[in-house]
Amino acid sequence: MSWYRPSSILDKVFEGGIVLKGISGLAEFLAGLLLLFTDPASIHAFLVAVTQKEITEDPSDRVANFLLHSTAHIDTGAKAYAVAYLWVHAAVKLTAVIGLMRNKMWAYPFSLITLGLLTIYQAVSLVVRFSIGLFLLTLFDVFILWLIQREYAKARHPAADLAPS
Repeated sequence: MSWYRPSSILDKVFEGGIVLKGISGLAEFLAGLLLLFTDPASIHAFLVAVTQKEITEDPSDRVANFLLHSTAHIDTGAKAYAVAYLWVHAAVKLTAVIGLMRNKMWAYPFSLITLGLLTIYQAVSLVVRFSIGLFLLTLFDVFILWLIQREYAKARHPAADLAPS
């Protein structure tokens, strides 16, 4: 088994970004698992308890109100969709991360295509409704796409990486 071995600063940044994507994928899987076994009313009650202090201090707090509004009317269909979405997203991310970290050539185009499609979706979502968090995530993903493309070129032409610069 051949694992990815960073040799430059950008390689280490690439590895760190890929590890962050893996952690994100694992978190999405665990969130889907938690959602699967948690009653929607319990989720809403938990968020009411967590956001109570913030809402008391600032009744117009956008994040707290968004969370409360989003979970107020979760039905079984929405819950099933959320679980499926989280698990599919997690499976794609974890497949890409494991493939990249194991230096599998198929993982580079797979990652470029899947992360590229997700980034396009995020960009369209930004046009519809701007969010600073989504904007920063999209910038991060564009940077990761660039790093994946860079590593893919190096993996396809390893001799070019050894040439003096």
